[in-house]
Amino acid sequence: MVPAFARKDGVVKLSAVVLTRNEEANITDCLRTIAWADERLVVDSGSADATCDLARNLGAKVIYHPFRDFADQRNFAMREAEGDWVLFVDADERVTPELASEIQAHLKADSAPRAYAIPRQTYFFGKRLRFSESREDAPFRLFPRGQVRWIQPVHEKIETTLPSQKLTQPMLHFSTRNLTHYIAKFPTYLACELATMHEKNVRPSLFDCALRPPARFIHLYFWKLGILDGIAGFQYAILSAYYTFKKHWMYFKTTRNAKG
Repeated sequence: MVPAFARKDGVVKLSAVVLTRNEEANITDCLRTIAWADERLVVDSGSADATCDLARNLGAKVIYHPFRDFADQRNFAMREAEGDWVLFVDADERVTPELASEIQAHLKADSAPRAYAIPRQTYFFGKRLRFSESREDAPFRLFPRGQVRWIQPVHEKIETTLPSQKLTQPMLHFSTRNLTHYIAKFPTYLACELATMHEKNVRPSLFDCALRPPARFIHLYFWKLGILDGIAGFQYAILSAYYTFKKHWMYFKTTRNAKG
């Protein structure tokens, strides 16, 4: 592949990639905000709802790939994309017109390739989070295809030698609709978390089960000023603490059972 910054015809093509599984509530709005991309690629890991049909009806290319972990899914998507550049957008994210214009301007600029981080405005239970972890939330999502590799099974990140830059316009992130939606995410995320902990040979500990959850709450709610986000900040902090407990308790139980 000839990278975008070296194309002789001056045309830069962008593939917008969305990973899905049972995202019928999100996929339509998501794909409409990236309709300007040269290719919209949906990589689905086995939806049992109308996600794939809705995506195809909107003109997106849909490919099935069994889920192993998040990094593997993103790396597969990059191999399947046809564009010179790739933009990763989660189904619960929306690209604003302002962000779309900024991305297009960077792709047209005659400059060295970069990996671009995109700030996110996160909405939790319908309320925007302005503090806690949201202030530093700017994942890398835009880069030349073939010059980046995703690593880490969950909370995945990129590995690249490219210089980096942060865009100014934010992406909207509607992360969690309600408590049912939050709990529904647990199986996939916890499975990847436990596998990662096993790979790193983390020692199971009741100390972690007891102390890490309250420490997580204090860190998010007080140290990171989640208290200033009102009820949404409290909900985010307390549920993050619960998730931390669930992760370490499950790891403790599965590791001890395996030894027994």
